[in-house]
Amino acid sequence: MRATPLLILKALPFLLLMAPPAGAASLPAQSWFNQQGYVGPTGSRIIACHGYGCVRRMAISVDGAWLSRAREILRAGQGSPDAERRALGEVIRSYTAYLATSLGGRPDTPGSPPQMSGVYGQMDCLDETANTTSVLLVLQEQGLLAHHAVQYPESRGFFLDGRYPHFTAVITERRTGTAWAVDPWKKAPGQRPDILPLTRWRQDS
Repeated sequence: MRATPLLILKALPFLLLMAPPAGAASLPAQSWFNQQGYVGPTGSRIIACHGYGCVRRMAISVDGAWLSRAREILRAGQGSPDAERRALGEVIRSYTAYLATSLGGRPDTPGSPPQMSGVYGQMDCLDETANTTSVLLVLQEQGLLAHHAVQYPESRGFFLDGRYPHFTAVITERRTGTAWAVDPWKKAPGQRPDILPLTRWRQDS
């Protein structure tokens, strides 16, 4: 989530509210939506966030043809945790393209440039985290994640450490407990997201 110095000063009270609670890693992923004042998924219905900070919202459905294709991809990747993460990368790639088509308007610009704040269809890292966590929860509810569980989203950076605040969706490998970031923020709709160990994601700027 990028910001200009002026926006930083305006955002500080808001960011204090966004700080994760103690023990956030043990909280259900669904509780993150309640904490932020967002709406989590219900069945195959997702309240998609856009406009930065989820100021714009639109209900979409991921059932039907899209979910059938996601099911095929994930079932083909059930052989190992690594194969499932590769399959998830393809599913999230497809989902961001589907989401952009559903929203319409100008496709999301990667990296949330400040001048796009409030613009229809544009997403910052909070929007991306909400949307990615939503679809991961749908996939989990459908029983399509054999090797991973959806976790409470994570954040890094707080200005005072010299880094911009940034959020990501998170999954953990069931067998080892290793946490992985699932982060499409730097990618255009239809591109594969970054899926990397959360410890490495936390070190990035």
